[in-house]
Amino acid sequence: MKKRLLSEASVHGRFQPLHNAHLEYIATAKKCCRHLWIGITKYDADHLNPLGRHRDKPEANPLTYFERIQIIREALIDVGINPSEFSFVPFPIEHPSALPLFLPHSIPCITTICEDWNREKIQLLKDAGYKIIILWEREPKEITGSKIRADIAAGGVGWQHPVPAATIRAVKRLSLHERLRLLHKGQ
Repeated sequence: MKKRLLSEASVHGRFQPLHNAHLEYIATAKKCCRHLWIGITKYDADHLNPLGRHRDKPEANPLTYFERIQIIREALIDVGINPSEFSFVPFPIEHPSALPLFLPHSIPCITTICEDWNREKIQLLKDAGYKIIILWEREPKEITGSKIRADIAAGGVGWQHPVPAATIRAVKRLSLHERLRLLHKGQ
């Protein structure tokens, strides 16, 4: 029996930068719906997160909202997903009461569990009135943005293995190595 596709659903993340585990998450979620809304968290780099986590630091957020959208768009096109089947939206998870200003409650949030923060987000989203669909639970994370950013900042090449080609192209095009080096220097 064929599973019925949702008309719309959403995913969300910082994607700093997009890596293969992110791409797997987004592509798998897209198989669940006709149109996927991709929520970008930490879309306003100047806005402080009241939750005060490591992911709030400037060196953890080197890419702009627009740059992340471009990378994700390229990566999805590279894997054969039609750009008419997905859209982007700011996703202020750090301010759950503001989420409905960007994403209606009628659109379910598809997520995964890879760490305790994911469980917290699920509860925040449920409390905000969203239906949650969990694709999988995998702990610990095999790929992390912090390790990728650290390797890029150090001038390494190992970061290239766990990221899609679109991320490699963007890191080079944007001189992300230099940007991260300056952000680490400014700590």
